[in-house]
Amino acid sequence: MKTISTIIILSFTLLFFGCTQELSIADFKDDFGDYEVEYRIEGLLDFTDFSHSLIRVDRTILVTDTSLFNNRDDNGDWESYSDLNGNGQWDEDEPLNDDIGFGFGGPNDEPEGRGNGIADPGEPHVDDYIEVLPNIHDSTMTSVVLRDADSQVMVAEFEWVAQAASFDESFGPGGPPSVAATNPYETYYYGAYVPAASFASVQLDSSKAYLVEITSADGQVITATTDIVSTPINLTWDNTTWNADTLVSPSNNYSLLTWNNPMESLYGSVEVELYFRPDSIKGFYHFSRAAFLLDEVNELPLFRENFTVGFPLGLYRITISSYNDTYGSYVWSSLPLRDREVSNWRDQDGNVVLGNLGSRASIQFFLRLASTNG
Repeated sequence: MKTISTIIILSFTLLFFGCTQELSIADFKDDFGDYEVEYRIEGLLDFTDFSHSLIRVDRTILVTDTSLFNNRDDNGDWESYSDLNGNGQWDEDEPLNDDIGFGFGGPNDEPEGRGNGIADPGEPHVDDYIEVLPNIHDSTMTSVVLRDADSQVMVAEFEWVAQAASFDESFGPGGPPSVAATNPYETYYYGAYVPAASFASVQLDSSKAYLVEITSADGQVITATTDIVSTPINLTWDNTTWNADTLVSPSNNYSLLTWNNPMESLYGSVEVELYFRPDSIKGFYHFSRAAFLLDEVNELPLFRENFTVGFPLGLYRITISSYNDTYGSYVWSSLPLRDREVSNWRDQDGNVVLGNLGSRASIQFFLRLASTNG
């Protein structure tokens, strides 16, 4: 799940008499002078493995905040090319580190700023998540508790962890998966509240609803309730074979992998990771899904995906998840941050708090795309 609590204003373009003028977002700072920082809370209760449940409490910020988004490498972790011959300029046979340029088009396009020795906006480690996320997370909550929604009995307590989970961001040109596989990437960690160790083995009941109760440092009590979704089922892919936990597919197999969600879930996601070894896994592809088809045989929401077209041969780790409809509609809607229609968090006075609490269940396996020549 990759989101930052910001009012997203990616770019402003003025179209006037057929001319285009690019404007800096900093020019619009005054338009948000009365903006007040709010909480945004995103939570997922994990039915498959409760220890993977996350409650992320963030403070909203403006992308016009030039103290954060200043187009500079503020923490000094940007590394240029390796000047192996010491001539003070980048040569094609010298490795590029973070100095890969920006403004990528296709794989054959030359990006701006490539190898120029300058930390340009859009390159790795310039205004990146390492600089921004610590200024967004709120680790000051005095209590984060999970309760049975009906009985109000406490089920688990959560605690703050600075590196609760991670995601990968790829840099470089667009193009087919074979090109994306070679792009440089960064792994970013983010903080969240996770189940305390003594509650990590809790098993949620898919027939129940659960309530998360958060108490802030100033005594504000914020709650949300969610149902629990169960795992995707009926995974099938014609002309493939299982070898233990690995699905083996010949590279010329273009049939679709299909599966069903449980009836209570119309939303899912697919995550594909390149697997090199247990301690080296690269995020490769992650996409949300909504079920627009009903499986006529099983009368369940139908999902499908093709993992072979353009994918390099090799081993991948696949995670297929179902999400309950409340959380799924929150992600799928892509509503502006100020739109509160899909938030289920409320404070003690009944006021809406931005974000959503939902549930997830997953299945995970390996996929080997093998050559037809053996």
